[in-house]
This record gives sequence, C-alpha cells and structure tokens, in this order.
Amino acid sequence: MEAPTTDPPARSELSRQDIKPPRLGLQLRLEKYFSKDKFRIALDTGTIGFFLFLIIGPLVSLVGTVIFSWNGIYTSVFDDPITGNVQWQIMGTVLGRSFEIAAIATGIDLVIGLPMAFILTRYEFRGKKLLDTLVDLPMAVPTSALGFSLYLFWGSNMGISGLFGLEQGFLSPGPILITFTHVAFTYPFIVRNLKVIFQEQSKLYEDAAKTLGAPGFTVFRTVTAPLAKEGIIAGTILAFTRSLGETGATIIVAGIFETAPMYVVALKDSLNFPSAAFLSMILILVSLVALMFLRIFSRRIGFPVSKVVPKVERALSTRPVRVARNSIGMVLFIIIVLIPAMYTIPYVIEWFAVNPFTGSTNNTVLESLFAPDNKWAWLWVSTGNSLAIAGISTGICLLFGLPMAMILVKRKWGKMKELLDALIDVPLIAPTAALGFAMYLFWGPFGLNVFQPGFWLIIMVHVAMCFPYIVRPIIAIIEKTDPELESAARTLGASSLTTFRTITLPKMKPGIIAGMIMSFTRSMGETGATIVVSGLIRTVPLLIVDWVETRDLAAAGFASVLLIAFSFIVLLLLRKTMEHS
Repeated sequence: MEAPTTDPPARSELSRQDIKPPRLGLQLRLEKYFSKDKFRIALDTGTIGFFLFLIIGPLVSLVGTVIFSWNGIYTSVFDDPITGNVQWQIMGTVLGRSFEIAAIATGIDLVIGLPMAFILTRYEFRGKKLLDTLVDLPMAVPTSALGFSLYLFWGSNMGISGLFGLEQGFLSPGPILITFTHVAFTYPFIVRNLKVIFQEQSKLYEDAAKTLGAPGFTVFRTVTAPLAKEGIIAGTILAFTRSLGETGATIIVAGIFETAPMYVVALKDSLNFPSAAFLSMILILVSLVALMFLRIFSRRIGFPVSKVVPKVERALSTRPVRVARNSIGMVLFIIIVLIPAMYTIPYVIEWFAVNPFTGSTNNTVLESLFAPDNKWAWLWVSTGNSLAIAGISTGICLLFGLPMAMILVKRKWGKMKELLDALIDVPLIAPTAALGFAMYLFWGPFGLNVFQPGFWLIIMVHVAMCFPYIVRPIIAIIEKTDPELESAARTLGASSLTTFRTITLPKMKPGIIAGMIMSFTRSMGETGATIVVSGLIRTVPLLIVDWVETRDLAAAGFASVLLIAFSFIVLLLLRKTMEHS
C-alpha cells in the first residue's frame, strides 16, 4: 500500500482550524456582561442609597427638624405662655423613669442570666437544646403578647396572687410590673451574648489557671470575665437600650404610669409634634451614644482584678455553692421569665371551659370572638395584614440586604465601610416609638407626603427595623466562606456573577433563611413603632393592645396564644436552619 502523498497538518494548524471554543450559553453571556465594573458600581450605589435614604434618612431628618424648628420647640417645651416649662418637667420625669427601669431590669438580667449562660456553655445534659430554645422564646414572642401574659401572671387575680389568696393581682400595674416585664423581655439578649462569647472563648487559659491551683471563682474573676468583657458590655448595652425603647408590652402593664416611649405616642396622638420630635431625638441620641460607647470604648475598659482572697474564693468555688448558684439561676429563670411569658396559654385553655370571673361553664373565648362586635372577623383581617406586611417588608429587606452584606464583607473601603457597618445596627437599638415617629415625620403628611398612616407606612417602618436582621446573618455566613473557592472559580474563567451564583449564593443560603425568619418574626411582633404609623390599619399585636384596653381579655388571650405558637414554630425552624449551616 502506498504511503500518503501529503503530510498531515501540524498540531497548531489543527487547533486553529478544527477546535473552536465552546459557545457560552445565554445565561453565562448575560452574567459575564453584567459583571462589568459599571454594573457593580451601580448596584453598590443603589444599595447604599436605599439604606441611607430610606432607613438613616428619617433619623437624620428628625434631628434636622428639631434644629430648624428650635424656636417653636423651645416655646412648646420650655416656655409655653400658659404652662411654662411643664412639658420639659414631664419629659424629665418620664426619661428618668425609663432610665431607672432599664438600669434595674438590666442589672437583674445580669445576675440571673450569668448562671444560665454558664449552664448552657459549660455543662452537657439531657434537654439542653430545649432549654436553650426556651431561653430565646421571650425574644421571639411579640411584645404585646408578652406584656399581656405577664399582666395575667403578676397583675391579675388569675395569676400567682391566687396562691396567696389575694383578690387582686400580686403586682399592680405600674413601675414594678413594668420592670418585671422588661426583665423577661431583655433576658435573652444578656444570655445570648454571654453564651456566644463563652463558646468562642478558648478554655486554655482557664484550664491553665486551674492547673496552677486557682479555684473556680478566682478563675472566673481573673480570666473568664476579663476575656468576656466585650460580650458582657455588648449584652448589657443591648438589653438597656431595648428596655429604654420598649413600648408594646409596657402599654399593657403600665396602668397610669408613663415611660418616655409611651409619652412619645401620647404626644403624637395629641398632635403635639414639636414636643414628640424633641423627645424622640433625645431617645435616639441616647441609643446612638450607647452604640458608640460599645464600638469605641468597650475594648479599652479593663475589669478590675484586685487582690485574691483565697479562703473566700475557695469557699465560693466549692461544689455545693456552684450547684446552688446554678439552681438559683434556673429557678429564677423559670419563675421570673419562662412561666410569666407563657402564662397566657393555660388560661386561654381554661377560658375555653369556664369563665374565671363569673364561674360560668360557657366557652368564654368563643363568646368573646363571636360577639356582635365581630372580633373574629377583625382577627382574620389583622392576621392577613400582619402576614402581608411581614412578607413584603422581609422581601424588600432581602432585596437590598443581600448586596449590603456583600459590600460590608467584600469591599475594601476603610473608614467608610466601618461607618456603614456601625449604622446597620442603629435600627436595632433605636427606641421603636421614636423610630416610628421619625418615619412618620419623614414619609407622612408633614414630611415628603409620600405615604399616609396605614399599610405602606407600616411597611416602611418595618423595613427600617428588620434590615439588620437580614444583613447580620448573611455577613456571618460570608465571613465563614473560604475565599479560595471564589478565587478558583474566577481563575477558571467564571465571571463575578457566575461565581456568585454557583459558589457564594449556595453557601449563603443558611444565612439568608435565618435572616428571613428573624425579619419575618420581628415584623409580625412589632408593636411600638406600628402604633405611631398605623392609622386605621390593625395588625395582630395592635389588636391585642386594643382588646386589653377594652378588657376583652379572652379574645386578647386567644390572639396572644396564636402569636406565641407562631413564634415558637418559627424559632424552631431558625434553630434547625442554624444547626445545618
């Protein structure tokens, strides 16, 4: 057989002639096109613009309103022709009350929360996960439902007073009952911060101190507490600011007693906008100062480590003392926090069988719900409003919160990024009534006049409050993601959007789900800010407040149980999500 008369083409010629690069699919081509810097810059600009204008803007506008309207505010608050400075005296009184209650509640939380944090981090036992969930439950329960439950337990003759044969509540509505309510409300914030810091803390130094003969109490005072100081300070400031701004539960248990957030609501309802703006600004500025203190000075503060007293500290480190400490912490949690927070449930069950006031065996709950004033219909409508508002608010927060999280992790903007990171937390600590009034002034008929009080203005307020709940969990997940995976994808030719879709987004899924759950729950339970901007729209938390004020306790209890059950289910879903992240 004859050999071929021509030589085969060279390999390079084959590559050029026969091997063609694969044609990218439409999706990949679009992703490559939209990965250009101009689109990234546009997205970053839009996201930051949304955050600054829609969330921070109303707070800045409130301060500007006070500054530019100072003459009118000064006359109204300090030099009224008829009442003089009575308005300022009232403000000073309600601010003093709020500070006092917040300080006492936070102090009690620290005393009873510290043993619980140790129990949850230093011991293993059956039922630990359930206990951990129960500790968080008051944080998830809507404040109006929580306030009603504590009112039943402490303030009515259907609660603990029955054990003492009292015809009235064990505590009358007022400052003491408010304080107990705020302890239950803020307790999870203390325990959660302490638990996280104790879990992240290396036990190497503690073990070394014990090996050198230091008793347990000495180890805690000289090693554990100084290492955990940032978590202790963070939990304390967060609990203090949340107590300072709490409105929904306070309204139910306050009686004629008035705190600063309640007075903001009263001033707004009486159309005294200058005074309401001034008081709201004070509350917001106090919260901002607390946030600045946390971020700037917490690391510079040292815990005093004085001379060790061996005999005393060894006595405090013995097993009986340790068991007593843990037992007392557990008992106080059950009596002061857990049972009062859940007390609505057994009494609603009882109301289905007997009227606790008259002894009638009629179903009190159904009688109340199906009375001629159509409470059942109102409950359905309010539930629909709450679900719609929470769903829309969470969707908007996710739409802008996802790129904001990417900005705060991926962009190297130095001080500007630090400022944005700090501003994200402002809605978390701002008193809800003050935040609601700031949004009302900014968006409502006395500001831009974009929204009237009602459905959409409520959504704007809830977006502002829920935004951090979306951003923070996503940031936590992104920071745990190995950046080498993204670098490898880009090295192999993937565009930025393709890398985000195939690598970053799947890793972010647990954080997204957790953020959405927390945002949805927060919106469902919000009371204080919603009262300010609600108009004629009613959500379930507002309906509970209305029914308590009109003494329709059976109906209010039924609505509270629905919210508590919903919150518990959502909390379990959140825990499952975080366990699989």
